[in-house]
Amino acid sequence: MPLRIWQLEASTLFMCDQCLNDLGPIPGKWHEQPLKGCSICGEIDLQSREEMDQFHHDMTNLTWEEEQNED
Repeated sequence: MPLRIWQLEASTLFMCDQCLNDLGPIPGKWHEQPLKGCSICGEIDLQSREEMDQFHHDMTNLTWEEEQNED
């Protein structure tokens, strides 16, 4: 199962699944924040970051191709 990063409501606390399970339950509403890192252990969601990098690369290529077709 891929690692997920969670943010406690509008706070600056971000926790991965493992830290949240180890230290929880922590009351409040948690929102998934896949591009952030865990405030406790520093883990990051590599899969989400790779997907975002690939999307950015694809959009950059698409923009470049569209600009070439306009010329």
